[in-house]
Amino acid sequence: MIELIQKKLLLRKCRNGELPESVCRYLHRFDEGFRAQTPIEDARFVIYDTETTGFDFRHDRIISIGAVGTKGEVIDIADSFEVLLRQEVCSERDAVTVHGLLKRDIDSGLEESEAVCRFLDYLGNAVIVAHHADFDIAMINQVLSRRFGMRLFNEALDTASFAKRLEKGPYYNLAHKGGEYRLDNLCARYGIRLYDRHTAPGDAYLTAQLFQRLLALGRKAGIDTLGKLLLK
Repeated sequence: MIELIQKKLLLRKCRNGELPESVCRYLHRFDEGFRAQTPIEDARFVIYDTETTGFDFRHDRIISIGAVGTKGEVIDIADSFEVLLRQEVCSERDAVTVHGLLKRDIDSGLEESEAVCRFLDYLGNAVIVAHHADFDIAMINQVLSRRFGMRLFNEALDTASFAKRLEKGPYYNLAHKGGEYRLDNLCARYGIRLYDRHTAPGDAYLTAQLFQRLLALGRKAGIDTLGKLLLK
């Protein structure tokens, strides 16, 4: 109910010309509600990752977004997205230490609101997939809230939680070994070669490969619709 009210208020702003066209296009992609019976092979998934100035979504900023789309068993490299964001708060040391980005790279990026608007146009109403998805979603929502007074409306799946669910059955919320569900360790477990790690496009592609392997396991367990996948 709260989500429906928020969407109506945002669409009113669209009619009044108070929001960018890309935001309004994004909102209209959700005119048709979620269909739990949609076969997984008919759904578009967008696997994405953000690289940030830190790990506090309340204060840190996004410096890059990378994403790739999948449908069925296919990772569609042609359906991909990458953008650098220009952020004043990012120092040379912070950027290079983890992400390999120079400050001059980030300084040449897009302004934050333009970058996120482009991401919304790319994302549409796809199901979001990310590793430890809560953080990446919170980072995008932080920008959307600050710039447009909104948040993402997409359904979402966390590959770490999905892996626990498949490997540990109904008790997947129980404690597990530290690091057991880090992306590096899951890639090793599922035979995925680490490449271009700690970049947004690289981590998105690694997560997409992991997602495909997890979906294959899920199909054997009878997970064949969006409702079963997302537990709805």
